[in-house]
Amino acid sequence: MTIDLQQLPAALQAYKNQILASAKPSIEMQLSPSEHLNLWQSKVGGEPYLPLTASYPVDREGRPLKLLAQLNFSEMPAHPDFPSTGILQFFIGTDDLYGADFDEPRLQQDFRVQYFEQVTQDLAQLHQVFPSSSNADEVYSPLTGQYALTFNPTEQYISIEDTHFGRQILAVDQVFDFEEQFEGEDFYEECYEPYADLCPANGHRIGGYPFFTQSDPRELNPTIQDYVLLLQIDSDTDNGVDIMWGDCGVGNFFIHPDDLKNRDFSNVLYNWDCA
Repeated sequence: MTIDLQQLPAALQAYKNQILASAKPSIEMQLSPSEHLNLWQSKVGGEPYLPLTASYPVDREGRPLKLLAQLNFSEMPAHPDFPSTGILQFFIGTDDLYGADFDEPRLQQDFRVQYFEQVTQDLAQLHQVFPSSSNADEVYSPLTGQYALTFNPTEQYISIEDTHFGRQILAVDQVFDFEEQFEGEDFYEECYEPYADLCPANGHRIGGYPFFTQSDPRELNPTIQDYVLLLQIDSDTDNGVDIMWGDCGVGNFFIHPDDLKNRDFSNVLYNWDCA
């Protein structure tokens, strides 16, 4: 992403070098409805790649989880922090919280993240029939349908919603602490909002910086402040896509950089919020 530094809010012009230094790679994703996708293809929604040696993931009560997203890294542009092969899957619950536990967001009881390093395209070695929730159950989901993915590698600057923006860019604990030094009349309208428009983080993406409608879950928890964005699936109603997290919210998954390097997805943090 290229930004015109002259469009930075006046109060942030003095911090443009710090903003430039925050650049990191991100892969943006565009979704399109698709009825026919192979089990091993990248997708949002639909049916998962699942070897016969693996069991379909269920929640703590034994109810089948729902595939939110599946990434086949061999189909994606290269990203320095992510595998180049294998399939990574994100399953969420069908309860009214979509399987999230906001007190223990890394506890994979009602959601699951799993990685298959080796991928076969031999259907005889794959599950082809999958469980579904009973009609008697109340089933909640942020998405309907199945969507093919188009990937676009880009460079992203730190989002102002990111908990690290205050310390990394402004040398304050939290971004709104900067309001005490702000000389304008309205920090949100004159500084926060214009930067968010100039360096947006919404949309579907792999890696990079996150977007939130509320607040960054890493902000008040020192044990997860080093976590980085793994995957973001946003609300989306364009071009036949139907994804809605509550009231126009967004879903995020975060991971510790060492875990990502070691391909260990057992401690991924799952969070979603909405307006």
